[in-house]
Amino acid sequence: MPELVQLNVDAKDWRDAIYQSGAPLVKKHLITKNYLDSVIKIAEETGPYIVFMPHVALSHAKTEDGALGDGIGLTVLRNPVLFGNKSNDPVKYIFTLSSLKPDGHLEQMARLVNLLSKKDFFQRVAQATTVQEIIKVIDDIEGEK
Repeated sequence: MPELVQLNVDAKDWRDAIYQSGAPLVKKHLITKNYLDSVIKIAEETGPYIVFMPHVALSHAKTEDGALGDGIGLTVLRNPVLFGNKSNDPVKYIFTLSSLKPDGHLEQMARLVNLLSKKDFFQRVAQATTVQEIIKVIDDIEGEK
């Protein structure tokens, strides 16, 4: 969904980045603001585990924390922000996941792994100047067999 992709988003810190990245999903009624509050609370309690690879965060919470529908958003920050993960900071790309199914995040993760396993994915996204170009990169990769 192009409405769930954002490019050149300004965030003042990691918490703001979580809210900014989740905003399109809130607007599309896929998650509630409480869902994003939960992402932040979990990260504060357990550390920045959501930064799972260099420059990439995976924002997600439990279905009962405010998931209203299934969706994956991608936010590309204008300026990377620190999440406190020494190995993988700073974060430039945030994927926000929402699923109503108990194992829905696993399906979404499989889709993301396919994208992220392409060595040129981030290079192509970094070169994109419009949301439509990012959508094309994703569609091209997902169309490969």
